Amino acid sequence: MTSTIEQVIAGCEWQRDLCRKNGAPTYVALINELIERLGADDTVTDLLTSDGQNPVQSALCLRLFGAVNRIAMDGSEDWITRYYPTMGGEADPDRVVPAFFDFLLANVDSVREQMRVAVQTNEVGRAAPLSAAVNYVAHATGRPLRLLEVGSSAGLNLLLDHYRVEGPHGPWGPADSALRLEGHFTSGEPQAAVPEVVERRGCDLNPIDVHAPGTPNLLRSFVWPEHVERARRLEAALTVARSAPPLTLDAADACSWVAEHVDDPEPGRTTVLFHSIVLPYFDPDERDRFSKLVRSRGEQTDEDRPLAWISLEPSEEDSSVVNLICEIWPMGRKVLLARTTPHGTQVHWDPQELLT
Repeated sequence: MTSTIEQVIAGCEWQRDLCRKNGAPTYVALINELIERLGADDTVTDLLTSDGQNPVQSALCLRLFGAVNRIAMDGSEDWITRYYPTMGGEADPDRVVPAFFDFLLANVDSVREQMRVAVQTNEVGRAAPLSAAVNYVAHATGRPLRLLEVGSSAGLNLLLDHYRVEGPHGPWGPADSALRLEGHFTSGEPQAAVPEVVERRGCDLNPIDVHAPGTPNLLRSFVWPEHVERARRLEAALTVARSAPPLTLDAADACSWVAEHVDDPEPGRTTVLFHSIVLPYFDPDERDRFSKLVRSRGEQTDEDRPLAWISLEPSEEDSSVVNLICEIWPMGRKVLLARTTPHGTQVHWDPQELLT
């Protein structure tokens, strides 16, 4: 399958808009150059149009950037350490563009191969609003929790109760955690809790082992150049993950995995199914099947086995605004808990009941 130049440009423009709204001027400059080269530079045009995946759903630009970044990091290229603040340099979009494209054109075969790797952002900043939502469920159901995450990547957010979160009116989580999530909440009063997690499990099409040698650079390659704080959070989360008990991460698609694992064989526990910035990578049919499946299982559960569904996903009106929504069965409650950014910052906590 190939894409037209127009389809690739549409994917670039979609990604450029997100980068602009989320403080990534280096990537904005690189995407501008990509658009200029499409149709004019045969190598770049062939690389992107022959990719074989939907440019938006597969995050074509981010896969390209991640591929180039990994190859540059592995080769200790000086341009990436000079112009990427996450690598210790200073952002200079005007100068990074020619350096990036010179490197890309010199390594195009390796880049093409590396672009097969799906985006693995694993943004642990999202653990701040997600853990507040888990606390909400813990207070609402008063039971031990099973955590099930769809799109878990390396499973860093499955360890959300291992992180210290500074809420507006007090912290929660281990005081000695290597990862401290501070300043994420801008309004509201989420409740603190110490939930009892009795099981945690995740799925991903391409799960990652935090103990594998290539994992750190793989995850670092998808951190946007100006997002120094994101890079810091990632390093701290990797430290936590390596000292935690090994996670069970299944290689599976969302619908088949949920169908197999969401029902709890043991009474007296609450199953918490959650995901963050996953649905944009689903095609419309898969999104519809997934939602119907979760709600169907929720409607079939009973008071001894509550099911909570926590969704941290972009709003339909503006993809830079993310809604944190929680549905709980069998009580049939659906609540918009908060709005936040895609990286779990600027959380406006303001629970509002929604129609189910």
